[in-house]
Amino acid sequence: MRCVIISAGKIRDYQLMKKYIGHGDYIIAADGGCRHLSALGVRADCILGDFDSLGYIPDDAAEVYPSQKDDTDTMLAIKHGLGMGMTEFVLLGCLGGRLDHTAANISALQYIRNHGAAGMLADESTVLRVFGQGDEIKPVMSGRENYFSVFPFGCEYAVVSAEGVMYPMHYQRLHSAFPLGVSNHVTDPGNFSMTVHEGTALIIECQEKR
Repeated sequence: MRCVIISAGKIRDYQLMKKYIGHGDYIIAADGGCRHLSALGVRADCILGDFDSLGYIPDDAAEVYPSQKDDTDTMLAIKHGLGMGMTEFVLLGCLGGRLDHTAANISALQYIRNHGAAGMLADESTVLRVFGQGDEIKPVMSGRENYFSVFPFGCEYAVVSAEGVMYPMHYQRLHSAFPLGVSNHVTDPGNFSMTVHEGTALIIECQEKR
């Protein structure tokens, strides 16, 4: 089951972002994410949060929380979805705003994985995912004009292999103190493969800006 969480961050191109929402997805609007629903052409199955960003409590809010709490509104939405048995999460409106919230949302990707589900942060030009030992990675974005970067996440180092790329890696140890895995390209999509052998890796796919 797939859960789409819409949070209060910036969304610049609603038509482009609609591609991340599919028929039958369970949609959660977290606080100010309610503002994006109409432009995305969707209705929320669940609205929750402390509603300090929105400025009022919607009449159809399912869960209302105090503003002083340990969980961000996005994390509350993730926990709600996990509690319903969701196995895949797409987080929209979670990038491009306050840097601290962006960092929190990236951490939430690891929380999702640690709880047995897959997660993805996406905006108009970027996709972020977290993978662990034994995971085989396929790109979300297609096209030679796009690039990707690999960073250890939540660990001192990650060991990664990648083929069919501009800078191949064979059991490459990537350390958290040096950004060796930045800005790679898929050059041979038919023979592309990427695997995490040790540690946890943050994979960031970006569309080349023109």
